[in-house]
Amino acid sequence: MSERENILHVRVTADNAETLRTLLREEPLDIGGRPRGTTGPGNEMTIEAFVPRGKADRLAREGVSVDVLRDATETGRARQAEVGRGNRFADPQEVPYGLGEMLKDKRPGG
Repeated sequence: MSERENILHVRVTADNAETLRTLLREEPLDIGGRPRGTTGPGNEMTIEAFVPRGKADRLAREGVSVDVLRDATETGRARQAEVGRGNRFADPQEVPYGLGEMLKDKRPGG
């Protein structure tokens, strides 16, 4: 299995709306479904996006700055580690029914 680049959550700030539009035409970005530009001082425009690590460096250019907010891949892995195993909704007192195969419980004492 090939190693994939981590996805970064970045803030892209352009000097003006036209510079941002040009960047988005040249480098399509995953902006999380719905773009929401935020105006800054003067004519600055800012958006947040999700980009592979290698692409984040290529976005910065004259009139455009890129700030890494977090490593979204690592955040996702940390959240997945919090998720329990098994069916949390299963009632341990419920008797199985229907066709099936009787298996010995794998828990200690089962």
